[in-house]
Amino acid sequence: MAARIEESVEIYSPVDKVFIHTTDAENWPKWHPVMLEAEQTSQGQVAIGTTFKGINRMMGRKMGWTARTTEYDPYKKWSKDITSGGIVLEEHLLFEPVGGSTKLTIIYDVKVGGLMKAFSRMIISSQRKETKESLTNLKSILEKGT
Repeated sequence: MAARIEESVEIYSPVDKVFIHTTDAENWPKWHPVMLEAEQTSQGQVAIGTTFKGINRMMGRKMGWTARTTEYDPYKKWSKDITSGGIVLEEHLLFEPVGGSTKLTIIYDVKVGGLMKAFSRMIISSQRKETKESLTNLKSILEKGT
């Protein structure tokens, strides 16, 4: 099963600050409610091909994931492919300056296969909810620091 999830938020923080915060794996568990751990596994600055790994909590279980950056256009767009068992997410973050604020849009193209296919509706519903919560959390964190 496949689905597209798209959510946006306006954050009262400059686009460079939002971009830098969202591309640093150490920050991800702070604003993603299901993410327990995240780290960059390749050396150097984030670019196309940069790799990551981490652990999320899904349906009461810990699930490891890996990711690879597929697009990197500083302060405009950042994309990565994320794989966790039978779940593949293409994640796209779009950054749009709006005055002194930033409109951040997250798009997930979700594909659920293998043994996880039986839970696909629940997984996609959970991902929708988590995406909204993540954006709310990120907005709160970045606006507190402004």
